[in-house]
Amino acid sequence: MEGRDLGLPGFDLDEPGTIEFTAERALRGQALNRFALSLRSAGNRAAFLAGERAYLERYGLTAEQTALVLARDWTGLLMAGGHLHAMLKFAATVGEDLWSIGAHNAGCTREELIAATPRRVSGLPAGSDTDRSGR
Repeated sequence: MEGRDLGLPGFDLDEPGTIEFTAERALRGQALNRFALSLRSAGNRAAFLAGERAYLERYGLTAEQTALVLARDWTGLLMAGGHLHAMLKFAATVGEDLWSIGAHNAGCTREELIAATPRRVSGLPAGSDTDRSGR
């Protein structure tokens, strides 16, 4: 599948180009991350999918965080203190993945992001061929 040319990514280390997971952000996102990490359990995933709002109420999310979860606003969740690892648990629960999160952040579709991603690594030093064991 051929998508639109997304161009080279910028090297913007300021938000929104780079979302820094600071101590302040971690504290703000404590309930959000506790919710997302609870989804490691199959029973919790089933309970969440059976009634999202009711499940979220258990974790004391703010109204903004609840809205972000329900909207699957991946960028907003990261900005609100969601840790990427925790958000991946949530994404997997709803049938999405890291590509979905990345596409949302890049402002494109998942398919466009996959099409724009190189399939092999270039720039490795000459003679750096290693087998899977790292030898």
